[in-house]
Parts: sequence; structure tokens; C-alpha cells
Amino acid sequence: MPGLDDYAPAVRKVMTLFYVIDTSGSMQGSKIGQVESALEEVMQTLQEISDESDDAEIKIAVLEFSTGASWVTPEPVSPEGYRFKTFEACGVTDLGAACKELDKKLSRNEFLQTAAGAYPPVILLFSDGGPTDNWESGLDALKKNNWFKRSIKIAFAIGDDADKDILARFSGSSETVLDVKNKDQLRLMIEKASVITSVFASHSSTVDSDTDPVEISKQLAEDVKTQTTEALSEANTADWDESDW
Repeated sequence: MPGLDDYAPAVRKVMTLFYVIDTSGSMQGSKIGQVESALEEVMQTLQEISDESDDAEIKIAVLEFSTGASWVTPEPVSPEGYRFKTFEACGVTDLGAACKELDKKLSRNEFLQTAAGAYPPVILLFSDGGPTDNWESGLDALKKNNWFKRSIKIAFAIGDDADKDILARFSGSSETVLDVKNKDQLRLMIEKASVITSVFASHSSTVDSDTDPVEISKQLAEDVKTQTTEALSEANTADWDESDW
């Protein structure tokens, strides 16, 4: 009779969490610094969520865009395998280039190629300005991508100059765009959004439902906002509407 050691562990599907980060010149300073810090801090928690999930293994993919777009992660990696990145904030805001890169990699032949299959991904977009390239053609092509259609998407409008209307076109609704007014909110929102969306998307009983992904994204975005506000209140830090960079 075979022993317990003779049974291979069940192969889990992969849920990839995409961070799409504006690294244009206007993100220089505390904005990009808070993004770096939040990513570094949240990786251990994401690895714990992945390890404890019977349904999905969580992987991370990071895309930065300024003048052009490039992958920080040449392929999706485990949270513990993510190497801390110091971003150089410079250049313009080529959101269209970022959309084209996402469209290429959201495929079973690219970043979603796994032996056991993949769950719909989570995509978190961060930007503090308006696009400077032909973003509409890039976004239009991306919206035809079936993985993008099925993904959970939340956008972060960082500061007063962020174009919320364009971010809403990316994420699917104005309700899936989170308004970030200061550095404390930005760091906490990244952490809360990473955890909340990953916990949800890494459970098969939830992601396999017929619920509209935009409706799911709306609820998760509201949860992120609520938990961030509560955390800021408990810490006696900046008010929700206070601008502090």
C-alpha cells in the first residue's frame, strides 16, 4: 500500500496579480517611494495567502510605463521571488504602450501559461496624470482580450491631476477608481487592494461564478476604501480629503 509520501500534492491553478505602475516624471518623490515601500511590505502577506490557498497559487507581474512600457518581471514570479525594484520616475505617461504590453502578455501563450491552468487575473493600475500617447487604440485593443474582460480591475487616481475618466475607461467604471489624496492613503491602499483582491480571486468558488467582473471590482474597490479609511482613522493620520505629498 502506498504511503502518504507517495501521493503528489494537488497542482493548483495560478492567479496572477498585475501591478501597472506609472513611473513618469510627475510620480517622482513620495508618490513612487510609497509604491515601492508598499510592494516590498505586502509580498510576505501575499506569499502567506498563496501558501494557505488550496485553490490557487498567487504570482506577481509588474509593468512600469513612462516613455514607453517595460516589464519589471520578465515573467510572473511568486511574491517571495519578487526582487525589490527602485523605480526611476521620469519621462511622459504612455498608457497606450502599457495597454499594448498587457494585451500581449494576457494570453495562455505568455504570462498565463501554466500546467494546471489560470484563474482570471487581478490588474491594479496606478497613475497621477493623463496619457501622452495614443492610449485609445491601445486600450481598445486590450478591451477585446478575453482575459482582460474577465479580470478584476481597480485603478488608483494619485493626486489631483490624475485623469479619472480615462482610468475609469480602463477599469470599467468610475466606482472602480480610487481617489488617492496623500502618501499615507497610497501606501495603505496598495496593501489593502493587494490582499483583498488576491484573497477573493484565489478561491475557485468565487471566481468561477457568473457575476460580472466589473460588479465584483466595484465591491472590492469599496472594501479597499473602507478598510483604508478605518486604518487611517485608527492610526490618527491624515484625513481622507487632505492632500499631502
